[in-house]
Amino acid sequence: MSFRNRPTLDRKHRPRWQDELRSQQLIVAGFALAMAVAIGIFAATAWSQYYATHLRQVATVDETAFTRADLETRMNIIGAGLQAIYLEIANRRGGIRDAIIDQQLRAIESEVQRIASSATGSLVDGVVLNQEAARRGISVPDAELDAEVAARRTLPTILKVSLIRISALPSGAAAADLPTDAQWAEAEAKANDLLAQLSDGADFAELARSNSIDSSSTNGGLIGWIEDGDIAYQDYFAAAEDAEAGDLIGPTRDATGVWILRLEARRDTGPDTVLADVLKTFGVTDAQYRDFVHDELLRQAFRDYFAGTVLAQYLPQRHVAQIFIAVESGIPIAKQRIRHFLAQPIPGVADQSSATEEQWAAALARAEAFRAEAGAADADWASLALDSDDPGSRSQGGDLGWSDPLGGNFVPEFEDAVAELAVGELSAPVKTDYGYHVIQVTDTRTSPRDQVGRLLTEVREDPEAFAAVANRSSEDPSSNSEGGDIGWVLPYQFDPGLSTAIFDLAEAGQISDVVETGSGYYIFKAIEVSPARYVFDEQRSRVEGVGFERWLDEVRSDALIWIDPAFGSTTAVS
Repeated sequence: MSFRNRPTLDRKHRPRWQDELRSQQLIVAGFALAMAVAIGIFAATAWSQYYATHLRQVATVDETAFTRADLETRMNIIGAGLQAIYLEIANRRGGIRDAIIDQQLRAIESEVQRIASSATGSLVDGVVLNQEAARRGISVPDAELDAEVAARRTLPTILKVSLIRISALPSGAAAADLPTDAQWAEAEAKANDLLAQLSDGADFAELARSNSIDSSSTNGGLIGWIEDGDIAYQDYFAAAEDAEAGDLIGPTRDATGVWILRLEARRDTGPDTVLADVLKTFGVTDAQYRDFVHDELLRQAFRDYFAGTVLAQYLPQRHVAQIFIAVESGIPIAKQRIRHFLAQPIPGVADQSSATEEQWAAALARAEAFRAEAGAADADWASLALDSDDPGSRSQGGDLGWSDPLGGNFVPEFEDAVAELAVGELSAPVKTDYGYHVIQVTDTRTSPRDQVGRLLTEVREDPEAFAAVANRSSEDPSSNSEGGDIGWVLPYQFDPGLSTAIFDLAEAGQISDVVETGSGYYIFKAIEVSPARYVFDEQRSRVEGVGFERWLDEVRSDALIWIDPAFGSTTAVS
């Protein structure tokens, strides 16, 4: 059941649509200024050096060359799209999603600053993918292109709604609880009473603040603008889709409550006049815009091809373990890697000064018990340290990382104990103001490179010790507790250097050379090798996103590409 409560126009004030139009004009002007500044700065710093206004080449792909004029056209198309999206998002402010909207706007502003390199990449990839499309049987049907161009030039229906939601469950109910018949009846009676008050002219925002359990209640029930397909609010959109501004919708049941909507405003499907106007201002033709959209769809078609064909049902895979050692900034110095167990007299309290002698004695007993267990040959620090009272290290097997023995990183009693320990030796319980510690120095090194070289020698001499070495020395917390095991690896799951090292492992038990990356050093060991193993959905979803760009780099490598450094982040010649 719905009721209509149409607001009358206050003739003493300017109509709201005039304010909104003024707001839109200011936003367009502001974004246009940002675009002009971005492109102007770019022009002043990069293009001022070029002797030709339109003919200077900025990139080539095999026999295809792009001039500054080509790049400017593509920049204008991308910029027009960004400006249209920016305005559309900005005009949806005023609801409970404002923080998210502001993030989206900042992301678009960042895209404007990268518009030159984005446009260059778009042009280059367009040629590369068009050249590869026929060979791989990939195409963009005209009907699909027509539909996408029309969709991009059209704004969807959006609805501005406010909500009052009444829970049918009592406060403190468990997540799995469902309302009883009596609870449903009580909630519906309350909702009908609120609906009657609203129909009599009661203030929606006031009733929402005092009665609604939805997060929008603090905003007077105003959710803001929603559209078809909205994951969070699809039911509300469907309910209000045919309503008119001012209509009340409900009461309606959901899984655990009853809600009432009010449609504050609506904007029906129509042409995106901002996009059309900006494209016209920039002198972009329909054919040029269509070419850009075609390249975008072709890229998506290649993404689908990667997910469905390159990531086949069966692929060569390697089940591997790894040792990872992180790089250090600055000049390498001699360091120790330390782990510890902490037993506090009063667990979880920073100041132990009020602990009794009995509590200190109990803490000492815990520390001694831990030391006895940790001293066993098969001791698992990852499990044992979970009982430590140090929240910062217990989930890391007690690991405190690498430290300079002369750096004053620890309290004096702790440092004095460390100075007396050989690698692998367990200390007796060490008392500090924090409690009793059991300490172990697990390794020493002069640099990460020195350490990883020693570790490679160690595991090459005794491959069976790989898991123990990874557990002791690897700095990857997600795998070191598992002996470095990272599971089955698919092609394109990792960057090329790591992937090559992993797939060069042809037999179980084989160990790779050290692989150096910007983040650190890796050593891999093959646990199992399969030339064709089934790809499970979890593996596929993990690789689809990141793997596509890695595969696309391979596709690009078949073309001869040059990009002027002023217009792109990289210059590739292959």
